[in-house]
Amino acid sequence: MPTAAMTGPDHYRAAERLLEHAAGMLGTNVSAEDRVELVQRQAAVASMASAHALLAAAATAGLSAHLDIGDTNAWRDAAGTRLGGPVG
Repeated sequence: MPTAAMTGPDHYRAAERLLEHAAGMLGTNVSAEDRVELVQRQAAVASMASAHALLAAAATAGLSAHLDIGDTNAWRDAAGTRLGGPVG
């Protein structure tokens, strides 16, 4: 299922939300047999947060690099926002 394009700041905010969710899972009381599944879910959420953080960092690097105009515009289209709002 296709999703809307995310900007660098969108990825950063998603990473923060996912890390907060993963941290909240630490305080969840579950039975011993359910603990493994909880830890696996927490690891998956933390991994997704890491991916979003990496994409946010890539967007920052790409948008702040001194590139030729073609590459600069490609990064703006992929990771930035236009004056009128988000791309997409």
